[in-house]
Amino acid sequence: MFTAMQVVQVAALIVILLALLTLFCAIDLIVDVKKKGQDISGRVVVKWLFLSYSRFFYPSGAESSAPKKGKDAGKKEEMEKSGHVSAMHGETVPEEKSTDGTKSTKKKKELKIKDLVKIFLDVKKPLLRFINDVMCNLRFRSCRCAVTFGLPDPADTGVLCGFLFGIFGSLRHYRQNFSYFLEPRFDDKMLDIELIADVRVRIYRFIFIFLRFALDRGVLRTGWLLVRTYR
Repeated sequence: MFTAMQVVQVAALIVILLALLTLFCAIDLIVDVKKKGQDISGRVVVKWLFLSYSRFFYPSGAESSAPKKGKDAGKKEEMEKSGHVSAMHGETVPEEKSTDGTKSTKKKKELKIKDLVKIFLDVKKPLLRFINDVMCNLRFRSCRCAVTFGLPDPADTGVLCGFLFGIFGSLRHYRQNFSYFLEPRFDDKMLDIELIADVRVRIYRFIFIFLRFALDRGVLRTGWLLVRTYR
């Protein structure tokens, strides 16, 4: 028989072993998702050692609309019946009294323009460094992304197009096996996405990256400014 101390020691060793395996063993993330209109289909697979978790997405079918309509109709009929019953009994709904005179409302705090500029200047350098470090430590086996987009205002579509080309061009610079296709639509409002990616991650590589970003002086100043403003 094991003593209580031996059981605790074995449990502690198991926990430490699982923690080390989680930190150092590779985690594979496979994403194959397509969004067209309001429908989303595809799959997301996470693999770790001999374990695997899958999540599938299916487009919404027309057959699910019929039961929903019947259910909504039943709810409407039930509400009408309850309305007739309450009218027969002469029930009245009490009105809520306003408490504006008794309770003092706090003025909502907002950041000023100079505060937003200060946040941008403080966070810009560590944020770019954080994104750069994350992208360098992600192993893309394959990645392909196709985006068709359009905003109500064609000018906003053009601005978004330049922004996306800058982001995807930077990703292409870091990962040669990353390919993308962007198609702006200036005459229609839409967003269609097709993403296929196979990424390998090792968590221990991101611990120092996250600590370096979180403990940066600019990030700490920004965090204190937000807490002081919205507390």
